[in-house]
Amino acid sequence: MTASISPSVAIRPAVVDDLAAIREIYRHYVENTVATFDYETPSLDDWRAKLAAITEAGRPFLVADSVDDGVVGFAYLGEFRAKAAYAKTTEDTIYVRQGLGGRGLGSSLLSAVVEQADPDNVTQIVAVIAAESGDGSIALHRRYGFAEVGRLAKVGRKFDRWIDVVYLQREIN
Repeated sequence: MTASISPSVAIRPAVVDDLAAIREIYRHYVENTVATFDYETPSLDDWRAKLAAITEAGRPFLVADSVDDGVVGFAYLGEFRAKAAYAKTTEDTIYVRQGLGGRGLGSSLLSAVVEQADPDNVTQIVAVIAAESGDGSIALHRRYGFAEVGRLAKVGRKFDRWIDVVYLQREIN
């Protein structure tokens, strides 16, 4: 399943030169939403380390690159948990520049990371989504074969309130 996306937007592997734009996209979500439980925006050095770790693990770290606007979204398959037993389980991350939701960018990014997941090193993809304001992300994941496998009540605290999370999972074969 591939979403319709403007021909002026390409999904491609992220490179170091994309990290400032990625950081800026993510900054909006850190400062204004509960889509992430980060309280502070990671530094460019943090993003460099994340890009290196993900690509060295043979997993996709992708950007949506617009001819007119540069990087307008990103997605990657990161580590789910640091323990060796989870080595082939990943957690997906998808963010689109503020104001550009509903244009197929998230669908295109999710489709691409799922398609590029190498079954030799990824057997499961887990999505951890804040239940508050997360309906769109939950629906997106369901469209790409993710099933809800659990909910945890009041496990994240941000903006002086407790937030529930929804876990969705998809097997890669």
